[in-house]
Amino acid sequence: MKKRVMSLLLAVMMVLALAGCADAGGKKEEKKEAKAKQGQEVTGKTDLADKDFDTSYQPKDKEYNIYATYKLVHNWYDAIEAGIKAAVAEFEEKGVKVEYVYEAPVEPDAIDQVNKIETAAGQGYDLIAVDVTQVDTTEAAVKDAIEAGVPVALFASSDLPNTGRSFFVGNTDNYGDGEALAEAVCEKMGGKGQIALLAGTIGAPSHEERLEAFHDVCAKYPDIEIVDEQRDNDFIEKAIEITEAWMQTYPELGGILCNNMSNPIGACQAVKDAGRGGEVVIGGMDHDLRSFNYLKDGTLYVAQVQNCYDMGYKLIYNAIKYIDGEEVDEITDVGSTSVYQDEAEKYIDLLY
Repeated sequence: MKKRVMSLLLAVMMVLALAGCADAGGKKEEKKEAKAKQGQEVTGKTDLADKDFDTSYQPKDKEYNIYATYKLVHNWYDAIEAGIKAAVAEFEEKGVKVEYVYEAPVEPDAIDQVNKIETAAGQGYDLIAVDVTQVDTTEAAVKDAIEAGVPVALFASSDLPNTGRSFFVGNTDNYGDGEALAEAVCEKMGGKGQIALLAGTIGAPSHEERLEAFHDVCAKYPDIEIVDEQRDNDFIEKAIEITEAWMQTYPELGGILCNNMSNPIGACQAVKDAGRGGEVVIGGMDHDLRSFNYLKDGTLYVAQVQNCYDMGYKLIYNAIKYIDGEEVDEITDVGSTSVYQDEAEKYIDLLY
């Protein structure tokens, strides 16, 4: 476990620093216009967590064109793009031009994603990569693109193994992440008290799997009561609003479980503003700087951090090899780890 944590630390170095350099408004416009991006945007290089990953591959062609659509504009996905940029830059050093489009709506929209996949399928891309917004809606579009002869890979949080997709790169155990958070929070609460569940987007597979784990783990503790479950739809402001209401309605609330990256930021702000920081035990997902600062001061008890950099980096390497007709692992798991207060400063230093 220590080896895995240290390797993860190396992998996430500079991820959000890279992502944070771009102007937010300009980035949204860039995504909306779907401009192709190239490796010269990279400002640095970090090491992969997976030291055994083969980066020596020399592509057969000189140019590749990849389209990627994901759930929504969010800095969690900027961390994945940092890995994409690094891989693209490496191929450029080998004399290979990899152009890519990386876009999403400002708010999660499964119909928008379907439209993007259908449009991309007719535009001559070598491969389409998809982070699933909603399984039932997106799955059919993925199948249609594949039937039209366009390879489709899945990445980030959700796989669709029955579609004929080319491969999957991401976190394969969202349920396990939810389970780890819930176990940590319930144990810290002493196995008793009131707990609330703060969820993200309805239908998002990774969110639903973590939420399922929250319920399953809490059910193992007969003295823990789930008093409410709300969704913030990936908006921090909504998470704040929900948690503020909980502070009023449930003065004895002992814990909050958060299944996405916006949840813990909003929950921690509201709990801290209510003067109950460190008293209400909060567990949440991923690597936002605000979350790490709350982890550092004790407002956030535990963060489950996914290795987003590897997702993007390996997506590009696997895509190029697959397009070339080379063998690629069907599933590439990048993993995650639980981070507590004693490691908060270390993560802040490495990321920022």
